[in-house]
Amino acid sequence: MASTAFKVTIVGGGVAGLTLANALEQAKVEYVLLESKGQFAPAVGASIAIGANGNRVLDQLGCYDTLERHTDPLVHTRTWKDGKVVRFSDQPVIHHKRFGYPIYFCDRHLLLATLYDNNNDKRNLLLNKRVSRIDHNHKTATVQCKDGTTYTGDVIVGADGVHSIVRQEMFRHLEVNEPHLLDPSDKTAMSSEYKCMFGVSKPTSGLDRPGDVGIFNQALGHDLSFLHSNDKSGRIFWFVFEKLDRKHQFPNIPTFTDDDAVALAHRCSSVRMNDKVSFADIWKNRLAYRLVPLEEALFQRWTWGRLVCIGDLVHKWTPNIGQGGNNAIESAALLANKLFQLAHQTPSPSQKEVEEVLKSFYHRRLPRAASTFKLANLATRLEALKSSREEFLALSVIPRVGDWLINQVTLSTVGAEKVDYLPVPTRSFQGTMRFNQAKLRTRDEAALYQKGVLCSPFPRPQLLRTSHLLLYLGSTCLQSTVAKSLASGQLKFNGQAWKLPTQFSPFALLVTAFSPSTLDIDPMQKLQAVSFIVDLSPLWLIYILEAHRRANEFKITFTLPLLYGVAFQLRGIGIVGPIWFFAHYVQSPIADYAAKDWRLVNVAAAKTGGVAVFLAFTMPTLAMYYLPNPTHRLTVNAIWQAFPVLFILLHYVLRKTIVKDTTRHDRIYHVEADMPYTRIAVWSFASISALVFNATRYTSSTSLTTIYFPDWILLKSAISSVDGTLDLISGMRLFLQVDEIVCFGAAFLWLAYLIGDLKEAEMTSVSWAKVVALAAAGTYLIGPGAVILLSWWWRENILATKHAKGSVGPDT
Repeated sequence: MASTAFKVTIVGGGVAGLTLANALEQAKVEYVLLESKGQFAPAVGASIAIGANGNRVLDQLGCYDTLERHTDPLVHTRTWKDGKVVRFSDQPVIHHKRFGYPIYFCDRHLLLATLYDNNNDKRNLLLNKRVSRIDHNHKTATVQCKDGTTYTGDVIVGADGVHSIVRQEMFRHLEVNEPHLLDPSDKTAMSSEYKCMFGVSKPTSGLDRPGDVGIFNQALGHDLSFLHSNDKSGRIFWFVFEKLDRKHQFPNIPTFTDDDAVALAHRCSSVRMNDKVSFADIWKNRLAYRLVPLEEALFQRWTWGRLVCIGDLVHKWTPNIGQGGNNAIESAALLANKLFQLAHQTPSPSQKEVEEVLKSFYHRRLPRAASTFKLANLATRLEALKSSREEFLALSVIPRVGDWLINQVTLSTVGAEKVDYLPVPTRSFQGTMRFNQAKLRTRDEAALYQKGVLCSPFPRPQLLRTSHLLLYLGSTCLQSTVAKSLASGQLKFNGQAWKLPTQFSPFALLVTAFSPSTLDIDPMQKLQAVSFIVDLSPLWLIYILEAHRRANEFKITFTLPLLYGVAFQLRGIGIVGPIWFFAHYVQSPIADYAAKDWRLVNVAAAKTGGVAVFLAFTMPTLAMYYLPNPTHRLTVNAIWQAFPVLFILLHYVLRKTIVKDTTRHDRIYHVEADMPYTRIAVWSFASISALVFNATRYTSSTSLTTIYFPDWILLKSAISSVDGTLDLISGMRLFLQVDEIVCFGAAFLWLAYLIGDLKEAEMTSVSWAKVVALAAAGTYLIGPGAVILLSWWWRENILATKHAKGSVGPDT
């Protein structure tokens, strides 16, 4: 790669500045870095957290291996309150397994020294260069330093921290040249509501116990909170956060002296860091410390002309989530990509070309910075138990919501920036989740309206009429007809009379409704009913497995099988099924399976789900139609009516007593642990459904269309008039036929949309012609239940093994 005449001047030699310098050096872009201090890596006792988003860039630059040798990865987090553990988590390991990089704490001095040492040409890294002024014209920008030296470049990058001279000069030029472009909010964007004392202490008894290395500790308290973690040598990095008397706006943010720091240490000396150690013990062993205000700001103006700002200059947040350094690294990586583009596309880009590229940097970087700003803001106030709301969330909700917190960190990490012109490190795509900046469908209002509503089984007018018919048949008409028959105590058909099961309270009405098929009064209805209800076993299995999927933990609209089970017993699956398919589709975008452990189904539920469905649903279905004694069939039918409750109880008992639930371990180390058990269940129920479907085909003297499709004249009359003239036998036959058509019509449309999402995400290249042909042939040969279940299983294998478009992998 040849060097270019394009030149960059970087102001500031912190994390952002040195990262950018390394990236530009490897891009063969000429640059100079100006640092105001006398050294690049001062040892001031500050620590820094580096996560997957920062580590990937550092790996690209060649710095990661050095840092890995000198640090220990975090493996657990502990949250304390008054010396008692309120939460213990292995979430750092999850993050490591997902992205291939750990989270670790290190001395900020180590990171800066590593970045400095990694730079090959130290002549471009200049110390004691305090900038006093920046001059700007349409061809170049010139930096003037207090020592009288000047440096001219095509682009000036401000990486000089919170009190930036570059940002100050940028605003000065704006006020003179284009004051209308100044966002008024930027003048007071920076504020401070908390102060932080950070430091490092020698190993301290009670904090350096065996196994404590790699544990990140939080100690919560009202307006006073703490973070601490040990490094490889046993030293303790610690932070003390205290709320200020009020929220201070720039330029009236207070500064602090050493006396202020000592006073704070004395005020919190008795606060417990864990069950054995108070802050006084850590303070006694201090090596270095500093007290600073915690500025918070998200500026709207990052660039003007040939000037651009990165890092804390434009996005400054509290350190509680450890994303300050990581985002500085990300900003440097993205800006390096943009500058590489400028330098290698044209030898001497015009100011307009420079401005367009720098604006594109801002527009791409702002959303991620804004998201992180909100997350850091929330974390600080949660740990400080700012109000009763934050206290409730921190002490009662977060400890009980599983991996929700690390999932939020994951979502903020997956779209991280990298250096596009450098190779992607192998370890960055060996985890269970790929970095991905593609915009895939998410659960938003647009998806709900534009796509979700189309999950309805028919175009809207037909849907309304069909739903009206099903509700009528399932409630108004049939219940009235059944009640009349039940009151008379007998059912008459073709000159014969049958005694009705009046003794099966509270299920007498439902048992009576099924009597034409269970008592073999209407043989054709029996054939259709058996095939239809057995075909519901695969659907119920899908409902159950989806309800226990990790990605669906908080999606209550379709993860309450008891509610859906009771509803479809009372109103019919033709009404309830499409509702479930609708809810599932709009709340199950491909993005929700980006981490392979999100796809994982609770392993105990997967092990026992098939057995529970067979015992509570499939076996009673077969028994209520094929037991030789009619009374026994009616009895089983009465029991079957309560299957939603019986299933939930049985499944709960089986997964809590018969099998071992290994989900907690498997979500990290074996994310496909559920697949063998699900495979057995899927093929078992697909086989059962296919056998019953074909048994219906070959034991019937009538055609399949007569069995499964309603009489058109009767259906047309019912849809157009709904006049209540149907008797129990013809009405129940029509109800079951329409119920099946609507249910499986909605199921096939649901699958079509799921397949459409897979195709959109480029996780499959199957053609629609092949999909339609296989669905049609499969339905004819093995029935709709088996086809739906096997199609769901095909999708499950794709979700377990493929990655969506935009995923960064070996072919990127």
